[in-house]
Amino acid sequence: MNKEVVSTECIPVISTQPSNKDDYDGNYHPDDYIDAAPDGGYGWWCCAGVAMMNFATWGANSSFGVMLSFYLQDDEFPGGDATLYALMMGLLMFFTLATISFASIGLYKFGYRPTVWVGIIVQLGAYLGASFARTMVQLIMTQGVLLGLAIGIIFGANSIVLPSWFLRRRAIALGISQAGIGIGGIVFSLSTNAIIHKTGDHKWALRFLGIVSFAICASTSFIIKPRIPKNDKHLNEAEQQSSLLKVIKSVLDYKMLKSFPLQLITVWVAFTNASYIVCLFSLSNYAVSIGLNETQATTITVLFNLSQAVGRPLTGYLCEVFGRVNFSLMGTLYICILTLCWWINVHSYASLICFALAMGLFVGVSSVSWSPLVVDVVGMNSFASASSWVCFWMASGSLIAEVVAVNLRDYSLQSHSPYFYCQLFVGSMYCFSTMVLIPYREWRIRRMLNQWKKQSMESDREYQYEELLTDNSPRSYIKRALLNVKI
Repeated sequence: MNKEVVSTECIPVISTQPSNKDDYDGNYHPDDYIDAAPDGGYGWWCCAGVAMMNFATWGANSSFGVMLSFYLQDDEFPGGDATLYALMMGLLMFFTLATISFASIGLYKFGYRPTVWVGIIVQLGAYLGASFARTMVQLIMTQGVLLGLAIGIIFGANSIVLPSWFLRRRAIALGISQAGIGIGGIVFSLSTNAIIHKTGDHKWALRFLGIVSFAICASTSFIIKPRIPKNDKHLNEAEQQSSLLKVIKSVLDYKMLKSFPLQLITVWVAFTNASYIVCLFSLSNYAVSIGLNETQATTITVLFNLSQAVGRPLTGYLCEVFGRVNFSLMGTLYICILTLCWWINVHSYASLICFALAMGLFVGVSSVSWSPLVVDVVGMNSFASASSWVCFWMASGSLIAEVVAVNLRDYSLQSHSPYFYCQLFVGSMYCFSTMVLIPYREWRIRRMLNQWKKQSMESDREYQYEELLTDNSPRSYIKRALLNVKI
């Protein structure tokens, strides 16, 4: 395989932001101010390309809820029950997220296009293989493991490339790129449902997913290119000529484990992602459990994805308006309240439609903001290492999330729906996730206060910063954590 080296001559680095550490205000990582990202330019083309790939990978996979209802109702595979199908979905999500480190190694050693093409080809093989599967084991290995590896390689490479083009608009760009997930969920859910009803089985639906995904990913792979800043330590030509062992060591950097704020983000995103998976793949079956038919259940999934298509770009925009940490906190709390106060009381088609639309708006808050929040802690040079660590724990939560949710269903309940305990489980995880972000916000504010103190020319203000920083009492901790500042 030929190496692909993207030089700075091919992609001009045009900095419209402060380019030295004297302008550092403590909000972002100091390394990101050296040859700062252009916050646009060719980055918007990359954003559009990543959105199309998300449409054809995560979006196509979002139709699994429709396929799951068909698998369960028609008993398509001998021995297949709700737990096994949930395990298959968990394996898909696990391998998707756990493969991020391998995608990073491939990107740094061989370049973007050779790496992502491996994922594109494997994805086609996974869908086609699943369409010919006759046993549960074959289905799990193809639609679960192989498809997870494929999406992970594509998503992993894109998740490193896109943030490098943006600084102050990073969350907006990621939100726009993830709109493709919601739109893809709508298109592929409707298409899959129509093909299954027309043909009477799932085989041509899977082949359709494979062929369309391949065509979209293959064409858009020629649009996306990495940006190489002056202080880059991985994508420059000299580093790509390094030994594979050296590249692996640079990606799997154990020093990342010492970062306390990184661990907080890891816990937050692992819990919120697991909760999101339960919502995404349970809504359709939940609709059936309260007496709705398959068409209505599919409509709920489509509306949920439609709301996400609007909500993810909106989430990115609001993250930059109110501050990434601030809106991540608000968004997580919003979903927690919706789950515990509304979802539990949903028993009709109309109320479930309203809930799906309201939930979908900000249910992807962690999917949009985790990457910017991690980069703000470690910087772009260490992002591959940090994201590998974060995604491993996201993967671990994803592996068991749907299995736990399926086994929490209780059809013997009289006063509540069978998903009552599942709803409590999701709401509790979002509640815990909200609390985890509070110490992360306090750490970010302390970093900002330190920088403000260094830059302050007024002795009174410097004293105020010093006092707020050095006082370790619970009162000062709470004051720092809740300080009214955009962050």
